[in-house]
Amino acid sequence: MTNVQGVTSQGSGTTTLTVPQGGRPTTILLDYGTEVEGTPTISVQSHTGTPTVSLAFSEAKSWLTTSSSGTVTGDSGYGPRTTTIRVNSNATLSGPPVSGFRFETITLSTPGTIVLSGAGLRYGGGFRASAADYQGHFSSSDTGFNRMFYDGAYTVQTNMQPAGVNGASQPSVLDGAKRDRAIWSGDLKIQGQNIADTLGTAGNNYVKQSLLTLITASPRGGGLNADTFNRNGPYSNNYSHWTLDAAVDYYRNTGDTAFARQVLPWLEGQLTYDAGLTDNNGLIVTTSGSGTSGGNDWDFYDGAKTGVVTAYNVLYYRALQDMAYLESNLGNSSQAATYTTAATRVRNAINANLYNASAGRYYLSASDHTTLAQDGNSLAIVFGVAPTTEYSRILSSLRTLWGTHGSAPFSGTRYSNLVSPYVTGFEVQARYIAGDTASAEQLMRLTWNQMIDPANPYYTGTFWENFSPNGTVSASRTSLAHGWASGPTPIMTSYVLGVQPNGPGYSTFTVNPSYGSLASAEGTVPTSFGPINVSWTKNGSSYSLSVQAPPGTTATVVQPNGNRVTVDGGTHGSTRTLTD
Repeated sequence: MTNVQGVTSQGSGTTTLTVPQGGRPTTILLDYGTEVEGTPTISVQSHTGTPTVSLAFSEAKSWLTTSSSGTVTGDSGYGPRTTTIRVNSNATLSGPPVSGFRFETITLSTPGTIVLSGAGLRYGGGFRASAADYQGHFSSSDTGFNRMFYDGAYTVQTNMQPAGVNGASQPSVLDGAKRDRAIWSGDLKIQGQNIADTLGTAGNNYVKQSLLTLITASPRGGGLNADTFNRNGPYSNNYSHWTLDAAVDYYRNTGDTAFARQVLPWLEGQLTYDAGLTDNNGLIVTTSGSGTSGGNDWDFYDGAKTGVVTAYNVLYYRALQDMAYLESNLGNSSQAATYTTAATRVRNAINANLYNASAGRYYLSASDHTTLAQDGNSLAIVFGVAPTTEYSRILSSLRTLWGTHGSAPFSGTRYSNLVSPYVTGFEVQARYIAGDTASAEQLMRLTWNQMIDPANPYYTGTFWENFSPNGTVSASRTSLAHGWASGPTPIMTSYVLGVQPNGPGYSTFTVNPSYGSLASAEGTVPTSFGPINVSWTKNGSSYSLSVQAPPGTTATVVQPNGNRVTVDGGTHGSTRTLTD
């Protein structure tokens, strides 16, 4: 092999690969630096004979393995991770499209010689955002947080599938660039808010069409569909609730009333179905296996959780509150009141039957009082089930799960100890909500700093599905560009900037920044009324907070002392700066 750099844009000249008769294959390793996807190409300037070139693809270099024949095998993902190209002409030749990867090997695997003038990729399969596509942005005095915001945004963009790719008739948001390449509602909960906060209207249709695919494929009056991967039907009861929650979040973000009215019968049908799954206390009872009453969850590798499970019932409470919000804003006040009453009953039943007051934490389920679960306890704060007086005790309990690379999802050995960035995102939110800003920042850094570090061997410029407590990712099947792990992006908008919608489409919204250790932050949140611009600086007890409300909106701005100030956007928009 000569001049290996010749095939790259940084090199010059050509690269020659030669395998003598009876010789071993020769290989070039290409590192794209970050997660990419699309059609691989090689540009052949000359060749002898009809040599065969083998290509292999992987998100991590350590997952590329050499077979006994000397060719290289890619990692375990969706679609081809290895392919061959028979060189029979001097031209630019291509293989089939490949889903997410960072590393590619080009191996001359048969005797002969090829001279390459270039090798690379025709990008395709994801949403390749330009600067103009970013309608929302974030910047702060913490460079790590800034990196998390944009790496999280790019993670989701690698998961966005435009219409026409892989035969898709409409745009959609998939769960991973490599795997599973399917619409999953639990993932869409995080991805939808990420897209709303970064791409705004440039990405709205991806979220909308994904939701319609899940919802309208389901029977009215039955459990909502939860994914497009499990072709036999819905995945689980709580993923049906994530479908509902993601749909109502989309309405909160966009104010798309036509969408809300279109999906309303299906969402109402979900809660009608739920009523048949409840016990005498009004709490959901899940069963083993998949299906609309099944107890499968984000940790599919652990199997179903059955009976009265705290996390699932907190989600049920959230679904009832979502429907009260939706019905109220669509003018159905009587139905909204019915859902609010039902939600109150569920909240009271959770706290009466599933909260361990002496230990300051929620049980995993009515039958498991031993396991401490990160998801159920975090979501109880995020969705307003836990009494505010118990926040600090719950968060102290969760702190016992922390390690050097983030939090374990469960105590004990009954369930997997893989760190879940998906669930950890909810704990970070819970800590911000409770005013435990220092711990929220610490947990984000413990979990995501390794993912934004270019020196990390698993770095892809995107966020990982899960990883071991020691920070390694051992299974080549694991996705290193998984949308559900992108929680820091909406967290920067919703908690560090502090911008959250109240009325549909941000017609009314709250600005309540969490200053923490940062000296400054500023950003833009896209809305259908126009951009919301927020900037703040803080030095000790002194601060300056500027809020620009777009026309037709009203902002409630919370000062550090707790006082609330109204900013009315009026007909032309309005900016208010508060200082102390």
